[in-house]
Amino acid sequence: MKTLLLLRHAQPTQTSPTGRDFDRPLTDEGRAAASLVGQLLRQRQLKPDIILCSPAVRAHQTVDHVIAAARFRCALHFYDRIYEASAEGLIGLIAEVVEAGAGVILVAGHNPGLLELLSRLTGDYRTPMLPATLARVDLDIAAWDELRATAEIGRLAFALPPEAAQGH
Repeated sequence: MKTLLLLRHAQPTQTSPTGRDFDRPLTDEGRAAASLVGQLLRQRQLKPDIILCSPAVRAHQTVDHVIAAARFRCALHFYDRIYEASAEGLIGLIAEVVEAGAGVILVAGHNPGLLELLSRLTGDYRTPMLPATLARVDLDIAAWDELRATAEIGRLAFALPPEAAQGH
């Protein structure tokens, strides 16, 4: 059994100093929401063995705030491929880079890829991945490379927006 945590970046500004979408930073509300996600992880005692993160500014800042609020340390790796990845691209990356022994991983990135991945793994096509939403998918696999050719092998344990951390 493996656990996959999916985290959509928190709310970014509408523009960036460079004019590039990639460089949009978080708003004040986005930073607060990311901190709430970290609190939620700490409350639920969910500590990833590894985090795979998009290098986009908003994703990087989201993860920084999550880690600080959760008060944990883990391996953190940035992959350009996450920025515009499809579900297939995310599955390929996970299967390629995550060691079999890792029990819990967190992928921090963007829609539509995260939403597609959630839907593909669980068969749930109704759950939204709004900014700063954290989803937990429990997977009936022994190793991460088993994600390559499988679909609907997971169970959605939860998909919570950051304000849910205040009530738990």
